[in-house]
Amino acid sequence: MFTTCNEDIEVLDLETGRKTAELKGDSEIVTSFAVKPDGTHLVSASRTMMITVWDLSTFKAVRSFKAHDAPVIAMDIDGSSTLVATGSADSTVKVWDVDRGYCTHNFKGHGGIITSVKFHPSTDKLCLVTASDDGVVRVWNLKTRKCEAVIEAHSSVVRSIAFSDNDDGMNMITAGRDGIINVWDWRRRSLVRTIPLYEAVEGAGILLSKTNVDLGISSTADTSDMRIIYSGGERGIMRLWDMDTGKELFAQTKELNAKHAFVDVLYMGYSQRLVAVTNDQNMLFYSTTNKLERVHQIVGYNEEIIDMEYIGNSQDYLAVATNTEQIRIYNTNNLNCELAYGHKDTILCLNVHETGFIVATGSKDNTAMVWVVNMNLPPSKRIVC
Repeated sequence: MFTTCNEDIEVLDLETGRKTAELKGDSEIVTSFAVKPDGTHLVSASRTMMITVWDLSTFKAVRSFKAHDAPVIAMDIDGSSTLVATGSADSTVKVWDVDRGYCTHNFKGHGGIITSVKFHPSTDKLCLVTASDDGVVRVWNLKTRKCEAVIEAHSSVVRSIAFSDNDDGMNMITAGRDGIINVWDWRRRSLVRTIPLYEAVEGAGILLSKTNVDLGISSTADTSDMRIIYSGGERGIMRLWDMDTGKELFAQTKELNAKHAFVDVLYMGYSQRLVAVTNDQNMLFYSTTNKLERVHQIVGYNEEIIDMEYIGNSQDYLAVATNTEQIRIYNTNNLNCELAYGHKDTILCLNVHETGFIVATGSKDNTAMVWVVNMNLPPSKRIVC
């Protein structure tokens, strides 16, 4: 996994959370980046308005060039790994030849900051869809260099554009902070339905076709033939929707006293996981085939450490109280971390029972909690209050 850290991009091992490499940037923070579908290069942009192309076999920069007159906010690479689209705060969209480093198209027409760009999945169509913070979506034909459609169906920032995979991209969704997902007929450029979510959406997309989603024991629905939309946003939970009816299929139950919101959602299609990026700088991994159970997490930020103790005689795990409401259990061998939600305010102290698997915590919320810790169980059952 690639993730930004100020002006650098860090390469993480997904299993352990360890940093395996670092792409050293310039003096300004990274504003956007994308990886070629063939996995050979990463393209990044920073506040210096420069675009840098990185060779992922050596993690070295191979090319840099000036892109826009304002920072690049959104980026996408086409399926052939030859073109990169960049959307900027200067309201323009440009398409670049990645390997040669020159601009092939310069599209103007948006009236606000570009918030999302997405190539149509069919390389034969050569179309690009873009959106801006005024809610306007535009469809550009790269062959004719003209705008084919202007769609005004959102009233706020559009955060996500996605296409269906089983019908040559004949269906498209757009989702935004106005709390709706719009489903579109690509061929007619017409609105099929609007799905109200009643929350600002920060990430949405369409699951791969034939994904058999487990919706829980109360559901007998066969989802393998459904076209399912996922979404996440200010409520801090994942939700699944039937694209053909607009019906909500499943919504997570938020963990006890959890306060985080999602600022982005990524879809790992072939491993059937959704990755939520939270506003407290953590990444939560959910299984799409197992009731959206949390299967993994990477902790990106530690506050001031207040208390800590080893768990068990082998000292393979460390319980840590930081200046947050969550208790953190670290694997001392690889520093992988598990978060447990329960307290409403900062944890001030903790103690581990001599048996090694019971932890007590005390908090500013005037409560004490007792946790049973067994790191050999599935992720959702490892730390139970």
